[in-house]
Amino acid sequence: MIKLYDPYSLDIENNGKNLRLVVYDGGVEKVCRKTSIKPLFEFIQSGENHLFKGRLRLFKNPDAIIIEVKGDVVGEITADTLLNCLKFDQQ
Repeated sequence: MIKLYDPYSLDIENNGKNLRLVVYDGGVEKVCRKTSIKPLFEFIQSGENHLFKGRLRLFKNPDAIIIEVKGDVVGEITADTLLNCLKFDQQ
């Protein structure tokens, strides 16, 4: 689990062949997004500055990946942190 701005946290769960990105608000699931691992790797490595439409969105700037839920920024993490979580989930 990755700590975001208080009280939010992000978890990346294995969901069969896909991943489930879940944002928790004080331990209660606020929003989730099911996706395969490929779009996340491509987002990190490409020049694209956003990923996903809907309630959970990821935006990339030179320093961090910003996590937005329902239009509100709930935290930011480094690309390396996200990559490390994705590698862990592949095992």
